Amino acid sequence: MRTVSTFTLGSAALALCALQLISACESRPSLQDRYADKPAGSGTASAASASARPKASASASASAAGPRKMPPRPVPLGSSGPIQPNAPQEQQMMAIHYCIAMASPNPSDPIFDEDAVKAMIKKLEPAVRSADKGKTPPNPVTLKGKRVINLEMATGCTARAPANILAARASIPLKQAYDAGILVIKCHDNKWACHQSTRMPEDVLCHAAPRR
Repeated sequence: MRTVSTFTLGSAALALCALQLISACESRPSLQDRYADKPAGSGTASAASASARPKASASASASAAGPRKMPPRPVPLGSSGPIQPNAPQEQQMMAIHYCIAMASPNPSDPIFDEDAVKAMIKKLEPAVRSADKGKTPPNPVTLKGKRVINLEMATGCTARAPANILAARASIPLKQAYDAGILVIKCHDNKWACHQSTRMPEDVLCHAAPRR
């Protein structure tokens, strides 16, 4: 009986750790900012990229071949989850890596357009308040790492909320956000966070993210 109890406590600790990491995917800007302005994997390949600089034409040909490969998705494309707080540790770690990759630009992605993004944020603030089903937190729209627009709500963050707030309430198509260099529209309420890709409208991933 003592062995079973120890295993259960250990599993619970792992699940809690994974949940905290998922919340950190956006709540700690250092994770997002580290990856937001460079392609995924560039940190591990910095030495290779330095040696490849003299071969500019070869690099250009390689980048033109297509976008980088995304990491494994915790649920199939077309399903938003959500990833529950008691999900297996492996699935929660997959969610962490995937949401970081969603915000990591490809060489072919548009550059960040500060003026266009500022205009979008101004339109999104009243849109978030109108969509929120509770008391909206102060400063409900923030920019994370130049590639993610974060929509803070009290309640009402669902898989459809980011696109609905953007397009239906603020009259901003996903394509317009993408052209301004934004790769992810993310909503976050007291319980959940949902990441909406602007590259691929059907790519939405939600996970537990209790507000602390």
